[in-house]
Amino acid sequence: MRIFWVILFLALNALAETAVGDTANVVENTDSANVVASADTASAVADTADPDTAVLERHSVPLPRLSAYTGYGLLVGLAFGLYNPTEECDCLGVWQGQFEYFYNDWISAGGDVRFFGGDLDADKSVLYRRYRINTRFHFPQGRWSWYVSPVVGFESTDLEEIREEWHQRDMEGWIPGVSTKNEQEVEDCEKMFSLDGFSIGVDLGGGIEFWNTLGATASILYEYNFGGAQLLTIAPGIAYNLQAVWPWSKKHLSAAWVSIETGFQRFFNRSVDSWAMSGYLGAVIGF
Repeated sequence: MRIFWVILFLALNALAETAVGDTANVVENTDSANVVASADTASAVADTADPDTAVLERHSVPLPRLSAYTGYGLLVGLAFGLYNPTEECDCLGVWQGQFEYFYNDWISAGGDVRFFGGDLDADKSVLYRRYRINTRFHFPQGRWSWYVSPVVGFESTDLEEIREEWHQRDMEGWIPGVSTKNEQEVEDCEKMFSLDGFSIGVDLGGGIEFWNTLGATASILYEYNFGGAQLLTIAPGIAYNLQAVWPWSKKHLSAAWVSIETGFQRFFNRSVDSWAMSGYLGAVIGF
């Protein structure tokens, strides 16, 4: 009988040692698996943080006046072109700089400065400056977006000397190619560059991205100048998305558009009965 109990004790002891060994193996395997999983997770995080391997998916919509809808960040734009006030005036060169900052995905604020310069005739030149600040309220709709914006502007021109000469001279032909009977038409040109002072207005515009590369923009801007003039500007345009063909910009920029924009401007309350026209080539990038 004692032999039976001894054998039973030895068998139970052996089973206990086997169970302890199996438990240790399971714990060891579990720890190894956790270490491997942690290493894989750390590697994935490192790959995501690496700018060379991670491509940031960004989407933007072109907007008028050297802008784009991104919903965040800073936008900077620059453009140059030609401005044709009337048929009686010579074309002037014009360039524009613009910036805009998104406070959130539906409101942004910014400003722009526009310089007009060139020769009105063989003897005189003009430098006309327009400064504007704005706040835009955006309504994004996926691949298209529209906005409404109050605008405050300031205009300044170097035309006093020219203005005095125009009013003092009465000789026929004192301006090359212009007779006395056409003097009123020449004064229409002058009136377009004599809006000294402040102006307020409202801008309604939007843009759409047709494909990944092309887009279109349009805006209507109404301004009232405290000198007694009212201005209406209609500005359609087309845009090309550089991010579709420039991989670096897709990784590092929130927007990159090149645009061609035209403008049709009409003055009211100043006896000007013609439309001024302009054309610009510009680019905007976002950070």
